[in-house]
Amino acid sequence: NPNAIILAEPWGGGYDPSGFSDQGWASFNDHIRNGVKGQNPNDGQGFIFGKWQGDFDNEVLQRFAMGSLREFGGQYVDAAHSVNYLESHDDNTFGDFIRLATDQVSNDNIIADRTKNAKVRDFQLALNKLGALYLFTSQGIAFIHQGQEWARSKVIADSDLSDVQVGHIDHNSYNKDDETNWLNWDERDMNPNLVDYYKGLIQLRKKHPEFRHSNPDDFKFYDIESQVALVYKLQDTFIVAMNGDPEKELNVYLPTGSWKVITNSEKANMDDSPTISGTIHVAPTSGIIFIRKS
Repeated sequence: NPNAIILAEPWGGGYDPSGFSDQGWASFNDHIRNGVKGQNPNDGQGFIFGKWQGDFDNEVLQRFAMGSLREFGGQYVDAAHSVNYLESHDDNTFGDFIRLATDQVSNDNIIADRTKNAKVRDFQLALNKLGALYLFTSQGIAFIHQGQEWARSKVIADSDLSDVQVGHIDHNSYNKDDETNWLNWDERDMNPNLVDYYKGLIQLRKKHPEFRHSNPDDFKFYDIESQVALVYKLQDTFIVAMNGDPEKELNVYLPTGSWKVITNSEKANMDDSPTISGTIHVAPTSGIIFIRKS
């Protein structure tokens, strides 16, 4: 089946994403997951929170954007082997990771109002969008888990089995066949702004192959000094700017010419924005994509 994608969890029986890549297999890229969102919501947050995970830095963000290629210190001989993701069947959902990291809930809380818990607002919405923007503009395979587009929450359901954690956020629900894992489509309707943002990013990635099939030579990265941010020009056609700092604006000077915003913190894949030039200001915890007007 030429339409099938075979991928691996490269940590069963030994961590070896490079070995899978040598065999032509794609694998989950846990480096980009940890670098962008973090490894632990309490004390191991990543780029979207304005922090560096472990020894990651701006150069590592650049590597991720180019497909985590081995020649730049990554794991893969081909960007197509990098399955970029922020959420899968294991661990917290991306939405719950953000809820925990922003102290909306804690692992000790019982979720009494699940409707209130499911709704994402303000800073949480901005974090969800910034992570998604990074994911869909990186070379490699963009992987999303069903429900990620509305910041799905997994709350441990009451069942016939005894579980002292009923009502708590579930950090690893792979073994539950009950409401903990089932999709609640009402939650989708609570977060239409985020759902539409994911739709726009999917359309953007389909419309512009540069975000799927670019080579390292197509990237020109900006020097952003010590800021927790990533800015680059892609194929002399796009400027991508992402600001992970939760407090400071990011100033980006646009090259000579006329540019249009096609994605910002409100909407992805827009086509009705005016032309701009000069220096632009990227708000905290947000991103912008510009396209050169021909």
